Amino acid sequence: MAVVALSHPKSTGATAGKTTKAPSTSSSVAATSSASPTAPASTSAASSSSSAASSSAASTDSTGAKQPLVVLNNTTTTGLAQEASKRFERGGWTVTKYDNYQNDIISTCAYYDPDVSGARAAAQALREQYPTIKRVEPQFSELSSWNSPVVVILTPDYQA
Repeated sequence: MAVVALSHPKSTGATAGKTTKAPSTSSSVAATSSASPTAPASTSAASSSSSAASSSAASTDSTGAKQPLVVLNNTTTTGLAQEASKRFERGGWTVTKYDNYQNDIISTCAYYDPDVSGARAAAQALREQYPTIKRVEPQFSELSSWNSPVVVILTPDYQA
């Protein structure tokens, strides 16, 4: 219901007669009582507009959020970071460095620098584009030495 209310506050005059969830409580109760057969239709319309808004926001974040990456191989597979770097570059990302790395990382993760604007959105967009990246997390202090907004650490669960 809150999503419906949030999608209608901008238009007060023209939609007041047909909405089931108006900003004022008395209108909402009256409209809900008299329009209960159409309530599911308006709910699905609200869901559609909500989905469209989410998709729009997601695509804006993904298109404008590509930040440089560092790719680190935390596996015993030789050349995995280089292979993954090429894959990410084919997908439109810039990889500034790749290397081997040794640490206890539970799953492949894109670590973002919380101090860099857009880094979190970039890490999330990268994960959406490459679902083999299981997590998105803020960088821990050791990763700051790589000087990158996003550091991807590959673990044995990574699949090309």
